[in-house]
Amino acid sequence: MSETHTLIIEERENGPFVVKGVTRLQGAGGEMLDCKPVMALCRCGGSKNKPFCDGSHKTNGFQSRGGEPAGRDRLIPYEGAEVTVSFNPRICSHAAECARIAPDVFNSAERPWIKPDNGSVAEIGAVIAACPSGALTLAGPTHGISNRAEIEVSRDGPYWITGPQIDGPGAGEGATPKKYVLCRCGLSGNKPYCDGTHKDKGWKSGD
Repeated sequence: MSETHTLIIEERENGPFVVKGVTRLQGAGGEMLDCKPVMALCRCGGSKNKPFCDGSHKTNGFQSRGGEPAGRDRLIPYEGAEVTVSFNPRICSHAAECARIAPDVFNSAERPWIKPDNGSVAEIGAVIAACPSGALTLAGPTHGISNRAEIEVSRDGPYWITGPQIDGPGAGEGATPKKYVLCRCGLSGNKPYCDGTHKDKGWKSGD
């Protein structure tokens, strides 16, 4: 692989994500966007040219770090007869793929909110693969990886990353560098990663 196609995401201090080598970037509406060898993606939440940076971070006071993470950094096991599902609340982005795919297993209105025995092993495996943040894992931890664009822009939410490596610390316990979610609203207490604050604050991207 040539140097120009090395998939890497770099943080600029108090500035954007600089993305190198990505060839598949999906917009918030599901459309594929044109990719350049090097791109700057907004993470302050203020760009008028989302998902791309327009320099708004220079005037809106965006900080690369700061704030309190929305959840604890720990793996919580939910045991079933055939499979154990673990969950890290800090790195959950509230994408709700779990509830969409297996609502009988994953229901945040109930306690416990994960009931592995209410679904098949195959169904739970599909949820683990679909979880964009890696907050849900099987014992190990074991992550599944969905066939997605290298970067997907979720509407009113974070960047879903599949494949590119980020030049920085890991998201949290049990996380995988193969898939994760990056904050683009500027509000996360676990930056550069999303911690679901956009959902709690009702952030709208304006994409």
